[in-house]
Amino acid sequence: MSRALPNLIRNDWRPDARGPVLVARVLDHRTTPEGLDVQRIRFVGTGSISLDRSVGHFVSVLSGQVGLRSERPGEAALQLAVTTHTYIPPGWCAWLDGSVGTDVLQVSGANAAQARGDRLLVRDEEFVAGCATGSQALRWILTSQYLSRRIFLHHDATLLSRSGAPVSWYRTTMFDVTGLPPNDDDEPVFRMAYNSRTEFNVCYQVPGDARVRMAEHPYREAGQEWGPWLRIDDESTYHLNEAERGGEEERWIDEATGEERTSRNKHEVYIADGHVTLFCLFDPATTGFEKHRPGAYSDYEPLASVLGTERYERYLRDLATFDEVVGVLSMAKARGELDSLRGSSAWQLYERGRRAQAEHDAALLEALAADDGGRERIVAQWVTEPPR
Repeated sequence: MSRALPNLIRNDWRPDARGPVLVARVLDHRTTPEGLDVQRIRFVGTGSISLDRSVGHFVSVLSGQVGLRSERPGEAALQLAVTTHTYIPPGWCAWLDGSVGTDVLQVSGANAAQARGDRLLVRDEEFVAGCATGSQALRWILTSQYLSRRIFLHHDATLLSRSGAPVSWYRTTMFDVTGLPPNDDDEPVFRMAYNSRTEFNVCYQVPGDARVRMAEHPYREAGQEWGPWLRIDDESTYHLNEAERGGEEERWIDEATGEERTSRNKHEVYIADGHVTLFCLFDPATTGFEKHRPGAYSDYEPLASVLGTERYERYLRDLATFDEVVGVLSMAKARGELDSLRGSSAWQLYERGRRAQAEHDAALLEALAADDGGRERIVAQWVTEPPR
């Protein structure tokens, strides 16, 4: 299936009968390994559109403000600010209200079975940035290469893929590659290989020069052959769609451990004079606990090596309280009731988490400055500010 799919999709905006919007249908559940529908929706006038109540959805606000209404008795209308994200379960009859300048991204299951949560979730990034303890950042992950805002993770009761696996939903910014290790062509690049997952990346803020290329099979340690560089811009999605047991997956035995390994989705990304901000969905989901493993082409740990471990259980315990706080504060903000919670126990925990996140970010900048590779100047603009 995966080889027949393009790795790069460009938005094709068309009018939609539901209301004053243009819609770019990015991915179709019938043909993609994830089995999900993906579309961008851009309001070109003031009005409303309805969402299919028979399936679950992610809705993320890219620009402007969105009103989220329901016909459910007692449900208050919500005002969703930019960089606010929702999971809307099946059975929730929802309408999106927007005006010129409103741009949203929608991911939908193919049927009701592709949703395991029956509760509306709202997550505003203002509060996601406060998910941190003194020992670790939990959902807001700043590294020397990217800022990853991990909105929905493996444990969150949200959408499922075609295979029945949970999916994860991130908003990520990848930085300029200046100072990163060079590839075989002597260009600094991001080097990645998602050997146990597929991933699509919906790009929407791309100042500067950005491009991606895919490795040709068979993979090689040296002398790797590559497909052409594909330009990334605000209107493009790149899709790492080599699926498990698909025709392009390579399987081999690790001589050191005797275990079977898989290789797929090896790629490089180049960014100069800017950055790339995108939404990415992993199938199966990441837990949020994984770290990019070191190596020539980095990867996330397979789920089997994380789920059920004591370190992951500790992570979930740390995260549980913050998840509740993010939900409470995000919902209050969407209802216009946030002022009533300032100074509350939820607000105080958010402020402690925000201070801890700022300390993690400051420590990263200090370490980068000590390396003297110039990365601290690129990363500095993305650090978290402590609460005032």
